[in-house]
Amino acid sequence: MQAGRELDALVAGALKGWEPGFIEHLKENDGWILIPHYSTDWRKMGELVTEAAEEGIFLSYEHACGGYVGIAYDMRNVTTEEVEPIFSDDEHRAVKEAPQAISRAYLKAKGIAI
Repeated sequence: MQAGRELDALVAGALKGWEPGFIEHLKENDGWILIPHYSTDWRKMGELVTEAAEEGIFLSYEHACGGYVGIAYDMRNVTTEEVEPIFSDDEHRAVKEAPQAISRAYLKAKGIAI
């Protein structure tokens, strides 16, 4: 999935438990809020990394093939000392921007198909 509002909506839904009402907005309580640009903005990517860590999913990225691959470590149900990384894509399918890679890794860690 490409970076953009559809990917942002999936991330926001998984992170906040929100239901997308439109591709740009999410319904929260009795109003609508703008979906953060998780997959295209480095600052919003940082917010995603921070909030995901609070729920036990640790996110990072690596440079690969002229782009980025996101990595998630899901620590929510760990019973051993070693945790297998969850990659956003294989190293031969790196994406151009880190926020997109981090968003994809987060969704994979949450079990959401992209």
